[in-house]
Amino acid sequence: MARTLTVKGGGSALRPGWHEVTVKKAEYGTYNESNYMDVWFNEFPDGLNMRVYETMDNQGNEFAIGSIFRFANAGIKQVLDGPNGEKSVTIDDNPNLLRDHKLNVYLYPDMKNPKYNRVLKQPAPTVFENEVETFTETDVKFWMDKAEAYFEKYIKQTATSTNGTTTVNLNNSVPKGQPSDTADIPF
Repeated sequence: MARTLTVKGGGSALRPGWHEVTVKKAEYGTYNESNYMDVWFNEFPDGLNMRVYETMDNQGNEFAIGSIFRFANAGIKQVLDGPNGEKSVTIDDNPNLLRDHKLNVYLYPDMKNPKYNRVLKQPAPTVFENEVETFTETDVKFWMDKAEAYFEKYIKQTATSTNGTTTVNLNNSVPKGQPSDTADIPF
């Protein structure tokens, strides 16, 4: 019996680094009384998703899951002008509203099993403009750098610690980011 195989070149689409992706689906869940959102992408297999836990700022505003909607340009219901040029934004956080919207996500090798990748929980926007804000190439790079700084400080540093439990070396697999002095602002 003969078989015909088609071999595609170009390497893996799951290489570490940044990827512009389209949201396939998103769902809310709860783990140990903590709320989260799982997001899957058309370009990745179903076993590779981004999980973002609900996080509150000092004023009690959730911003981690909100940043998914913000950066995907999804769910905006109302925009009100506030003092000092600020805008107050109401979003519909129905996860179905994320479907078919684009984000930039960062893949990195799993710390426990480096032959597999994980999606960093900090996405970055794509270039777009809406009634609230504009994201230029410079803005996108800012948010990418901020996410990479988080990776370097909290994930990579933990993986290369000398406590004897992890021996993963990521120095050559993921580009270094530039930390930012600007605080996170929900909108």
